[in-house]
Amino acid sequence: MSWKILFVILFLSCIFSLNNASALSLTVHVPEKYTDVSPGDRFYFEIEVKYPENPKRKDLRMEYEIRTPDDELIAQSKALKAVETQASFIDFIIIPESASTGLYLINVKVKDYELLSEEVGSSFQVVRKRSDDIKIYFFVLLGAVLFIGGLITVQLTRKKK
Repeated sequence: MSWKILFVILFLSCIFSLNNASALSLTVHVPEKYTDVSPGDRFYFEIEVKYPENPKRKDLRMEYEIRTPDDELIAQSKALKAVETQASFIDFIIIPESASTGLYLINVKVKDYELLSEEVGSSFQVVRKRSDDIKIYFFVLLGAVLFIGGLITVQLTRKKK
């Protein structure tokens, strides 16, 4: 008789513990176009939320963080999204002008107003601005023109003597 009571207790505890379990699936994807981004630009990423056990619309708090590999926070943003069983959307965060070049991580945290909490991440590169390259090419070209102009001036003054 005692094994029946034990079985009933175990069965009931399993049923009540399942209520706290979450079947939320969260993924973050960085489109190929945005794997390399410059400081000051918008960094776009795609978030896919699958929440099959959710029978109705539910507000989820989204927190976005950009971190260095050393776990230093350089940017963050928050949003509120209404989700039913699944949702996919694109969002962005602005990379600060002070960000140096290198590897960075985007962390996405999803929370509700109860016990749900999920976190995922992805990586991307911060690269030099393309306008910086154009400035460098301009100054190299200007230096070459001035150098050649100086050589021509020297040659013309030698011929006059």
